[in-house]
Amino acid sequence: MPTERYVLSDKIIEDKSSIQSQYNKLEINRETYLARARDCAKLTIPTLFPDTGESEATEYKTPYQSIGARGVMNLASKLMLALFPPHSPFFRLSVDDLVYKQIQGDPQQKTIIEDGLQKIEKAVMDNLEVTNDRVAVYECLKQLLVSGNCLLRLTDKGLRVYRLNNYVIKRDPQGSVLKIIIKESLSPATLPDKIRKAVLENKEEDYDKDKDLDLYTCIIREPKRYSVMQECNKKIILQSEYKLDQLPYIALRFNRVDGMDYGRSHCEAYLGDLKSLEGLTRAILEGSSASAKMLFLLSPSGVTRASTLAKAPNGAIVEGNSGDVTVLQANKFADFRVAFETMNRIEQRLLFAFLLNASVQ
Repeated sequence: MPTERYVLSDKIIEDKSSIQSQYNKLEINRETYLARARDCAKLTIPTLFPDTGESEATEYKTPYQSIGARGVMNLASKLMLALFPPHSPFFRLSVDDLVYKQIQGDPQQKTIIEDGLQKIEKAVMDNLEVTNDRVAVYECLKQLLVSGNCLLRLTDKGLRVYRLNNYVIKRDPQGSVLKIIIKESLSPATLPDKIRKAVLENKEEDYDKDKDLDLYTCIIREPKRYSVMQECNKKIILQSEYKLDQLPYIALRFNRVDGMDYGRSHCEAYLGDLKSLEGLTRAILEGSSASAKMLFLLSPSGVTRASTLAKAPNGAIVEGNSGDVTVLQANKFADFRVAFETMNRIEQRLLFAFLLNASVQ
């Protein structure tokens, strides 16, 4: 178990060494990955990765095509079933064969050990269902497919998912985590009284109770442990230590690139096809809407009157000259045909890339 203790610094930490300043420095390297993630989200599921400053009242633009959204949700579901199959454990506990050789004199002992391991497997699966970790894992898989990066935290209440815009990370050339800094909002009411008074500098009456504080959590790797510190309003409020194999934070990447701190997403590999399909779908939809509009043109020098045609019911006999009336047509069928065939070819490639049922052999 980690050793945690609430602490208070005697004075406000200098800006050059505060966790907030470290976060601001590391987020510069993250901007390019955030931009790619937002581009992929706009063509798949926009709510997965909103732009900066958006809130609950934000209206997201719906893509003109649904292949991206269907592909992300389908592939995330397939990965979910592969990782956590229903009604069966996704892992198997077993004992090394060398141990069984040592207990050959008691065959019943092997059965007792296997029964005990099966009970442990069942207990883990029951806990997984109670904590609703499947929901968190499914959200994590969608984040990995769209942004390529996601951070998980193991808590007593289950898994917690952090999107890429909520944390920064630093890795060594081999990909091992050196530093993680998480930024999240915190309500002052959730802090202990002593910590809350120190963070607010004994000015609780002047502080807006509905206003949240920024909480920074810094995880740093040391030779034999991970040290974790939390900072709020430039004051260290919590310190803890974890062994190297017991860190409750898991930084995931979908596609690993050597020498880079962040990973690449699956959607990024097919971003060109997604953009092309979006543009062609929009062009065909808007062109089809324009072509579907029916207008009758009447010659100004003809004998047929517009009011006569407008008021005549279906099948009526009216006086007029058919040469005076023409129907306005776009005559863009050939152009639409080329765009439609190109769109179909792109769609088939995306169906294959996202393992949709239409393309699975």
